[in-house]
Amino acid sequence: MTDTPSNRVVLDLEGAKPKVEVDGTLGVVSKVLINGERARPVRGGWLIPLRKGGEGRLAIRGYVPGFQRFLWKGDEVYKLGAHVGLPERITMFVPFVLIITAWFMVPVSLILFFMSIPVVKNPKMPRALRIALPVVNTVAVFIAALALVALLWDSP
Repeated sequence: MTDTPSNRVVLDLEGAKPKVEVDGTLGVVSKVLINGERARPVRGGWLIPLRKGGEGRLAIRGYVPGFQRFLWKGDEVYKLGAHVGLPERITMFVPFVLIITAWFMVPVSLILFFMSIPVVKNPKMPRALRIALPVVNTVAVFIAALALVALLWDSP
């Protein structure tokens, strides 16, 4: 039986004094909690108190929202979206095809991209639907944009 990912994950940080959690792992934006309270990021990471005194740095690396890696002392301790397969990751970027059709579709394609991240990361949704939904949404928006342009073009 496979373990489904949770939206809140406890990190096992060697030498860290408090309980450190990542909340919102299935969404676009996640936050780090120290003993249940939100930690403030400092230059791409969070300062975590150590058992022996001092502070360690929990860093985050990665460019794609919702798919970053958490590093502790240079080692990867958690990867957001690790359960998502390559086909789902590829279909997340399908909305950017709309930019090729017209320059005014840039905001729409960005909105569709950010909407597709929680869809492809949803473990309760069947895999075929996680792959198809971003494509279907992109096609629907393209057809709606064509209809809108046709209406505006035809108006006197």
